[in-house]
Amino acid sequence: MLITKSLLALIILLEVMNSLTLSSQCNTYMINVTSPSAFIFTVKGEANVTIMKEENSFYQQVVYTGYSKNNLTSGILLTLGEYKVIIKGNDASFHYYVHKLKCRKKALCSSFLLSSNRSILIPIPNLETPEGLHSFLISNTTVTFEILQCNKIIYTDKNTTLVFAHIYFKKPRNVFLKIVVHANSLFYLSYRVITCFINPYLRLSYPSSEGIVSYGIVNCSTKSKPYFIKTDSIIGKFSIFCILAYNKSQKLVPPCAASLQLNVVLRSGKQVYWLQNVLEFLTSKHEIKLADDILNITCLNAKLSNCTITSSNGYVTIVNQSNQTEYYYGNYYCQPELNYRLPLCGYLASNISLEKCGVLISFTVILTRNGSSSCYKEIVYDEVLIHGNFSFAYLTVCGRHYTPVGSYYDAELVFGGGGNGEITSFSKLNASLWLLYLNKSFYVTFPNYFTFGEDTAEKAENITVNFCKYYAKLTTGKENLSCYKATHYSTDPYNSSTHQEIIITHNSEEKLNNLVYKILILLALTLFTAYLIFRKGKR
Repeated sequence: MLITKSLLALIILLEVMNSLTLSSQCNTYMINVTSPSAFIFTVKGEANVTIMKEENSFYQQVVYTGYSKNNLTSGILLTLGEYKVIIKGNDASFHYYVHKLKCRKKALCSSFLLSSNRSILIPIPNLETPEGLHSFLISNTTVTFEILQCNKIIYTDKNTTLVFAHIYFKKPRNVFLKIVVHANSLFYLSYRVITCFINPYLRLSYPSSEGIVSYGIVNCSTKSKPYFIKTDSIIGKFSIFCILAYNKSQKLVPPCAASLQLNVVLRSGKQVYWLQNVLEFLTSKHEIKLADDILNITCLNAKLSNCTITSSNGYVTIVNQSNQTEYYYGNYYCQPELNYRLPLCGYLASNISLEKCGVLISFTVILTRNGSSSCYKEIVYDEVLIHGNFSFAYLTVCGRHYTPVGSYYDAELVFGGGGNGEITSFSKLNASLWLLYLNKSFYVTFPNYFTFGEDTAEKAENITVNFCKYYAKLTTGKENLSCYKATHYSTDPYNSSTHQEIIITHNSEEKLNNLVYKILILLALTLFTAYLIFRKGKR
């Protein structure tokens, strides 16, 4: 892609570079090629172009000769050595550019020497989402270039030495590049497949984390399309009526540990960060701990230090994971611990603001119900400053491309293991989850939701997710990997007038307890009334 863009831009610049008007005269250029290069030139008017390679002082090899009567843009491949370019023309202009060719990963960037009437067929890997195929071909003799899909030619360029091809595939399957050589030819081919939007299912692991997730993709039966959202705040709303996790196969964390995670992505200038806001549960003890993490995902092996990111509650630590060193910030100095009762309702909120000295990130938990009574308790348990002079900062969900490290620009509110990459199994779970972003003055739903997350190491088993208009209902059962279109819903947990808007859907166990309680009260009243009647009768 970079090569193609550069060459296209440079061809345009040929009009103002290396310009010469020819008037019945011969002009010569000497070119020293130190690595394989594309020699791209444009002739306007009538001119003969001859390119010779200097083998020694007594011998020159002609590698190209051609006559142009009209405007022509062409090119050939030059290997290492000294070259002489001779232009003979009558009122013609000649412009050229030499571009060094570099091999790129996941691209065929080799030269081939083929005999006459030979062809090469290059398969493009099958992918699941619409893709753009960008190809660049240059040769020292004319070739035929074709792009085929399911044995049908969808693009062709015949008798050419230079090809720039850009093709969009709605379903990129059974695609091949074909090059037919008409004479002995030395040619260079480079291609790159560009994703038009991400596919959440391509990297799906089992088990995964379960909950409600926005990947920036509207996915329905007829078509899929990406969307892009920028915001200063993303919240995860939760109502938990029953929760119990147990995993005896791992010793990474206590066996009854589980987590509810709000994971989002921050863009700030050229930097990209992954932010994690977590409720860590000890489900058998009815205890929760408030924890956060920040990882620099600007590039592979990107670093954080205690100078670039600061907070009074935490510091940066080094983690070796999958033979890769990662630098995590966490609130390791101060992780508040709370006791909880069921039902437990509230919000996880990740907020950012752009300051003069950097980006300020605040991690917040709001509790609106802890047991049978309503409450409102807001806990800003960590404020972190990423130092720098940034021109912009925002939380984002984007389905157009992947992050620099190959993860998603997504937002997740998911259940998983208690920490350290644990996979836990839920023996009991009844919960409802909402995932919302700040749009002007209110928090609103994303256009589309998936039931699984892929941006955290902690995974969950025995959870099934069903979608109800604008929130996800989680119970124990078989994993359900689906996507849903959301209806509109809005709220504002920071506004006192909406504190009582929490939707409570009691589980069957709680409904049974309430029914038994009502029956016992009714029975007691009946017995008491009978006692009073019996006592009055005795008198």
